[in-house]
Amino acid sequence: MSEPEKYKSFDDIKCIWMQCDAVEYKICDRNFDCDNCYFDRYMLSKTVVKKDVYTEIERMFELGQHTVSFTHPTYHFRGGLIARNFLHDNYYLGIEPYIAKFIDTHSIIKNCNSKENISKGEPVLNISNGWGELNVLSPFSFKFVDKLDTNNIFSNDLHWFAMIEADRREILGNSINDNNYFDKLFKSKLFLINLIENSSEIESFLSPSKQAGITMYDGGEVLENWSVILGKKVYKSLLEHLFY
Repeated sequence: MSEPEKYKSFDDIKCIWMQCDAVEYKICDRNFDCDNCYFDRYMLSKTVVKKDVYTEIERMFELGQHTVSFTHPTYHFRGGLIARNFLHDNYYLGIEPYIAKFIDTHSIIKNCNSKENISKGEPVLNISNGWGELNVLSPFSFKFVDKLDTNNIFSNDLHWFAMIEADRREILGNSINDNNYFDKLFKSKLFLINLIENSSEIESFLSPSKQAGITMYDGGEVLENWSVILGKKVYKSLLEHLFY
């Protein structure tokens, strides 16, 4: 065993399928070379998802290094939020674009904190619908400058919901780099696949009798409402995972 491997923590050697809770225990023994891993191939082949749904999942997660900025003025955070600097210590605050794709189009999104000064860990946004509700927590401390109209959040490319003022140290100290970003992206994708594979509700929803005339690409129910595909409880679990 080499010296660097000797001191790796348990979390550093968990297989990605274990990290997303698809299996109870599996240690990576291939240095995360998933493309050449027999276990990874087995898990992917074991996953049974209707073709249209799986294709849509791939499309929603197809974000490459060249399309995502990790340098000033754009910053990403673990809590599912994104900030963009526009003047001195002022930033736009919004929802990560790939996460916004999974929010049902008829969900109600509203600012849920009346305070002007927000501390790290306090709720800033509430998302609700028939599946329940979820509070999105701030990953850093800041001051509200202006709260934008959340009714238009789905029509904005980067889904901004506020203009804020924040200390640059708060932004830099809590933002994540590209490795952490794409690691979370990949784990979220596996988490979703695992949810679908183990959801009893999706089987009935995707049955031929209920699926007739509805596809991913004709504006049908599948494309717009993931809570219907997954079931309310499972869908809420997905949002909680995306916004952790």
